[in-house]
Amino acid sequence: MKSIDEVLGRISNKKLLVVFPHPDDESVMAGGIIQRAMKLGFEVTVLTLTEGDRGKIFVNGRGRSTVEIRRQEMAEAMSRLGVTDWIMWKFPDGRLRKRHIWRERLKVFIHETKPGVIVSYDLSGVSGHPDHIVVALEIRQILKRISDVNLLWVSFEGEIRKKVVDMRVNKYLSQPEYVLDLSFSESVRKWRSVFTHKSQNLKGFLGSSWWVLAIKARKEWFSEPDREQKYQYRYVKFEV
Repeated sequence: MKSIDEVLGRISNKKLLVVFPHPDDESVMAGGIIQRAMKLGFEVTVLTLTEGDRGKIFVNGRGRSTVEIRRQEMAEAMSRLGVTDWIMWKFPDGRLRKRHIWRERLKVFIHETKPGVIVSYDLSGVSGHPDHIVVALEIRQILKRISDVNLLWVSFEGEIRKKVVDMRVNKYLSQPEYVLDLSFSESVRKWRSVFTHKSQNLKGFLGSSWWVLAIKARKEWFSEPDREQKYQYRYVKFEV
């Protein structure tokens, strides 16, 4: 499997835009490529479309709202990754499929920021969350008219695929083409960033502590979708 460094190396427009629906998606899915891109001289922007306000909270908020908790966690996660340019919009968590105003705003944002590469979910949505799937579909639709922006879909292989990919959408997960081998320091920063989102009980979801993952989970996988190919996907029943 080829290194993702080859893809990043051939992109002349050194602007990476990371787009995900919810805070914590960016660290779990792309915490490694964010660091690697910055090392290679990319300007990195992280865009989160919602505040994750419908998610369950597994910490004592001490009087803070869910939005306050998740925004603070996001700020700390970005600091750990060294990202200074991050934006969190306020579109309704869990309802992106039924709302449309965010689509035009995302299109305008992409046209204005002019990224060389976008990183986001593939059409499986990994967990099958409808917000994940509809964002992947919309980005693909937007890029049909923008030929000079590369698109990378996150993917998985091995044991971590069994942990994070919902079996109902597993067959729709894109086949990895590129791998990112994280250095130990990159892996530590990634997983500490992930676990900064304490309210989401990611240890329960991922099945390990951050330091175990920093040792054992030192890869990220990506695919580069064909603009002309039609990819299958399916919305599954998902409790938001």
